[in-house]
Amino acid sequence: MISKELKGLEQKIYIEKLANGLTIYLIPFENRKNYYIEYVTKFGAAINKFIPITKKEYKKVPYGVAHFLEHKMFEQESGELPFEFFSKYGSDANAATGYKTTSYTVEGTNNIEENLDYLLTYVNSPYFTLENVDKEKNIIIEEINMYNDEPEGKLYRESSKAIFKYHPMRIDIGGTEKSVNSITKEDLYDCYNLFYQPSNMILFIGGNFNVDSVINVIKSNKALLKNKINQPIKIKKVNEPLNINIPYKNLKISGLIIPKFIFTLKISIKNIPKNNLYKYVLAVTLLTNILYGSSSKFRENALKLGIMSFFTISKAIIDDFLLVEFIAESKEPENLSKMVKDYFFNQNIEELDLERNKKSHIAGLVLSSDRVVSTVSNLVDTVIDYDDIISNKLEIIKSINLKYIFDIKNKINIDNSSLIIAYPKNN
Repeated sequence: MISKELKGLEQKIYIEKLANGLTIYLIPFENRKNYYIEYVTKFGAAINKFIPITKKEYKKVPYGVAHFLEHKMFEQESGELPFEFFSKYGSDANAATGYKTTSYTVEGTNNIEENLDYLLTYVNSPYFTLENVDKEKNIIIEEINMYNDEPEGKLYRESSKAIFKYHPMRIDIGGTEKSVNSITKEDLYDCYNLFYQPSNMILFIGGNFNVDSVINVIKSNKALLKNKINQPIKIKKVNEPLNINIPYKNLKISGLIIPKFIFTLKISIKNIPKNNLYKYVLAVTLLTNILYGSSSKFRENALKLGIMSFFTISKAIIDDFLLVEFIAESKEPENLSKMVKDYFFNQNIEELDLERNKKSHIAGLVLSSDRVVSTVSNLVDTVIDYDDIISNKLEIIKSINLKYIFDIKNKINIDNSSLIIAYPKNN
C-alpha cells in the first residue's frame, strides 16, 4: 500500500492494487461520522463494440446494454434484494450508468464492514437468466419512455445528435425500445465478464473507518477472490470527426414553460499530453468562468436586459474531445446565445479577473475536501478522466497565468459549436 498527500488540503489517500488487478483508493476522515463507497467499472453506454473474452472478432452489443447490466446486477440467485440488505444495515445504496462508467454506491454511518462486504459480493455475483432478462425489458422501456417525455430529456437528446455524427453518445444511456428488446443474456455475460473483471474496476472509500480493517474485508471477500479474469480489453474506437454534426436547430417541445437552449463547444484534446490535460481543462474552466461566471460582465448585462433566467456551464471529456456546454433559460434565446459568442471575442480579460477566479476555484476545492461524498466523487472523476489522482491541484491552479489563458482562448474555434433551441409547444 502506498499513500499520497493532497497538497494544501491536508488529506491523505491510501492506494493499494490487489493481485487480481483491483485498484483501491481509501480516504479516511477522522472528524466525520459517515462513509461513502463507490465501486466503479470503466464500462458505460459509449462502449458498444469490443472483443469478448475467448473470442477473436469484435462484437457490437445493443445500445443500452451497460444500463441494462446495472439493473440486472441487483438480481441475486439467492433471491435476496440488495436494497433490502442495505436498508437492514442502515445504509443507502444506489447505482448509476454514465457514458464512460457504471457505479455502485453505498452511504451510511454504521456497519461499514458488513455493507462493504455485501457490495463486493453482489457486484461480483452476476445472475442472468432468459426469464429475468426478458422481465427487465419492459421495466427499462418504461423508464426510457418516461425520460423521453421530459422536456429536458428531449433537448439533451437533440444536442447529443447535433454534437456527434457517429459516436454512441448520440443515443440515450438507456438505449432505445428496439435496442433494449434485442439484448440477450449472452450480451450481458459478454459485457460483464470483460468489463467487470477486477483490473477494469476501481473501489473508492471515504469517511470514518479503520484502513486495516477495511482492507482485510476487501481481501477476504470470497466473491471478489473468485473473480480472477485478467484479460486485455480491446474496444473499437469510434472515428468521430472534430466538426459539429448539426450547427443549429430549433424545435418546439411540449411541457416547456420558458425557451431553453444548449450551446456546446467541441474542442479537440487529442494532441494534449495526458500529464498536461488537467491543467488544460482547468484553464478552460477558468476562462469560461471569467467570461460567463457569476461576476462577469456577460451575466451583469444579460440580467440587466432581462433576457436570462437561468445559466450554467458544464464540461465533459469524451474520448478525444472536451465538450463545454452552456445551458440557459431565456425569453430571447437567439439574442442570449449570440451574446455568448460575442463575449467570447469581445470581453476583456485582465490579471485581476484571473486571480479572483483562481482564488474562487481553490476555495471550492478546499470546501469540497471537507465533505466525504464530494471528496470521493471528485476523486472518482479525476481518476476516470486523468487515469490517476492529482495530488498537486492547488499548485497547478496557482501556476496558470494570463498568457496560458490567452494561448488556449486563441486556439478555441467557437464556431465549431452546436446551438439547439427549444421553444414551448402550445398544445
